[in-house]
Amino acid sequence: MGGQQRIYHLDALRCFCMLFGLALHGATIGNGPFFIAIKDASDHFRMATFFLVSGFFSAMVLSRGGAGDFIRNRARLLLLPMLIGTLLLNPPTLWLIRLFHLGDPQATGYVNGVWRLPISPSDFWGLNLLHLWFLATLFVYALLSPMLLALAGARPGVALAGMLMRVPGWLRLVLMTGAVALCVTVMRAVSDQLLVPRLPEPMHFLVRATMTYFAFFAAGAIGFRHRDLFETMHRLFWPGLLLVGAAYVLHGQWAGALPHALERASYWLLRSGFIFLIVCGLMAVARRLVTKGSPWLSRLTELVYSFYMFHFLIIYIIANLMLNLTDNLYLIFAAILLAGFPILVAIHEKIIARSPLLMLLFNGKIVRRAVPA
Repeated sequence: MGGQQRIYHLDALRCFCMLFGLALHGATIGNGPFFIAIKDASDHFRMATFFLVSGFFSAMVLSRGGAGDFIRNRARLLLLPMLIGTLLLNPPTLWLIRLFHLGDPQATGYVNGVWRLPISPSDFWGLNLLHLWFLATLFVYALLSPMLLALAGARPGVALAGMLMRVPGWLRLVLMTGAVALCVTVMRAVSDQLLVPRLPEPMHFLVRATMTYFAFFAAGAIGFRHRDLFETMHRLFWPGLLLVGAAYVLHGQWAGALPHALERASYWLLRSGFIFLIVCGLMAVARRLVTKGSPWLSRLTELVYSFYMFHFLIIYIIANLMLNLTDNLYLIFAAILLAGFPILVAIHEKIIARSPLLMLLFNGKIVRRAVPA
């Protein structure tokens, strides 16, 4: 698995996680069992998988150059689209969300300037970031990436990796799962007990999410430095999934009598361990299914950033238009999926990709036009 080559199954998995956002955020139109099931499924694989894969690719990019260039590159790729999306895309999205769910005639106030700067901290952190919160989290992880790679390559890190490689594969995965679960649990405790109480409420979600998913990003970054350990992560480990999953599902029945701290710690240990095993299973399945590149994968890899930037807005444009035809949420959801994908592909290929300025603003990429011969 060469560091300078495309790793197609990871590309495909990252694309899948971002494209699944259309179904996830489309499900925000309702609260029935069907829509709740989509949200619950997403909670147990999507962002953890995305951050683990991002950790691997971030370490790959960092290994090719200096830390300074890496941080500047990440700032352009992450912070610029986040700022542009927050100011230009999210306000009309919020208006359309309010219009769909509340039918509030005062929602027209957004068009008349209510949403314009200055906006309150609550609006910015709690509402206007919407689905773009992960860009801020990724930038925090980018700042920590040089430290992660340095620790992974230091003598204790190399020695620990070597010790893990001397145990059977299934036990190695169990130990890695335990390490990730313990890290998530400690980070969550630090977040809830030390950080969140001292921060304004609008920042609570962003801080909790950043602390919760750090272990997955770190696992991907360390996996790039120690490829044998990353290979271990590519395993569909059914015994672990069944045992940890059962304990997690039944947690409320056996942990209710525990002291609150132990109840929360056991919950996060089981939840994060279960999710990590799901992520490992998904990587194993992805590698089996995606063995080489293809024009479709290249196309999706190119357009997925624009797809994600615009998808929440498109979801609620379609939802509000459909509301004039039917109030059946399942038909509206079907229309979101069937019409949303081609519309979002067209937005990237027909508009964004044809303009170097738009590629910079919405994708953070510098595109230089070819000079005619």
